Amino acid sequence: MDKVLVIIRREYLTRVRSKGFIIGTILSPLLMVSVILVPLLLAMRGGGRADFRLVVLEQTGDAALITRVDQLLNADNAKSDRYIVRYEVVPANEPIESRFPSLNDEVRDGKIAGFIVLPRDVLNREKIAFHAKNVSDFGNTHRLENALNTAITERRFGLAGISAEEVKKLSREVDIETVNQQGESEGGQTFFLAYALLMVLYITILVYGIAVLRGVIEEKQSRIVEVLLSSVRPFQLMLGKLVGIGLVGLTQYLVWALSAIVVSSVAAAYAVGLTSFKLPRISWSLMFFFITYFLLGYFLFATLYAMVGAIVSNEEDGQQMQMPVTLLMVIPMVFSSAILRSPNSSLSVALSLVPFFTPVLMFMRICLQQPPIWQIALSIASMVACILGAIWIASKIYRVGILMYGKRPTLPEIARWLRYS
Repeated sequence: MDKVLVIIRREYLTRVRSKGFIIGTILSPLLMVSVILVPLLLAMRGGGRADFRLVVLEQTGDAALITRVDQLLNADNAKSDRYIVRYEVVPANEPIESRFPSLNDEVRDGKIAGFIVLPRDVLNREKIAFHAKNVSDFGNTHRLENALNTAITERRFGLAGISAEEVKKLSREVDIETVNQQGESEGGQTFFLAYALLMVLYITILVYGIAVLRGVIEEKQSRIVEVLLSSVRPFQLMLGKLVGIGLVGLTQYLVWALSAIVVSSVAAAYAVGLTSFKLPRISWSLMFFFITYFLLGYFLFATLYAMVGAIVSNEEDGQQMQMPVTLLMVIPMVFSSAILRSPNSSLSVALSLVPFFTPVLMFMRICLQQPPIWQIALSIASMVACILGAIWIASKIYRVGILMYGKRPTLPEIARWLRYS
């Protein structure tokens, strides 16, 4: 046992002290803060608002319509870009296109953001031309479109003898508010949380599993493994490597988990009243399952990667041989859309109980709609059994393959290794 602890300590400290680990562990929470908190702080301070200068060429002669357009454009000035509108009345006998050249010069010189044309028959038209330099400013274009649609619709009803108040009353929309089982308003934050954590889980299991593979190959190529095996058994070496690298991942997860809980709590508190989208709070129970399924997934796939590393002799062969193991991680990502649509369907339950799919799919189900406790317990138990079986097979292959060099063994040769006592 002491020898295993020495190997664990060596694997752990070597990687934790590396610049890559330190930078990655620190940068991830900082990136999380920048993505979540910085936009909120800017929103609180009113950052990002600007003057949107607009010219309206109007030939309608309809004062009520123009007044209503002006009211709608300036209704939200406190929350978004401030509209500064200049109205130019074009006489009926003057072609409205004659004003385009001078206004295009103003748009090109940056004096105005654009100009919009309201011809005499605007109430009968289905399209209105908006000339702008920045055609990708969808936010202001959408706001302008909504204001004009509302004003023109109200004016049409007004001319038909229906008041603006009656128009609002009769055409008001009904919004569907989604409420989860906890009684909280749901605006997509559960999906966001599930998908984000799922990607972190998938990537880190893959990264640390491949780290085991490369570690084994490097030791084989440098012949260090021959020195190590003179004092420890192959199984002890493999176990120490698995646990040591697993603890590196667990350390990184703990830092990320604490950062995620703090950032999500602060962001959710500051976001009140700023946006209709409620930031998800990451609970301690969710972090518990997150770390649990990381450890289970890591030990299962790292064992398989260690087995591949013992079979091959170089990185090129390792990349080819690792594909079946990597596919076992990719396949559940393909089925994730089915889990999102129906977390508790028979297909979702069956797929999430397959040990190789469990870390990704069962955790996704827990994020979306926590399944019965017996399903969670069964998934953990089946993974533990699968890990023990994988370790038993891998240890037999590892003790022979770790000292094999040159030609890659065939499947019959690997089968013979399993029969060795």
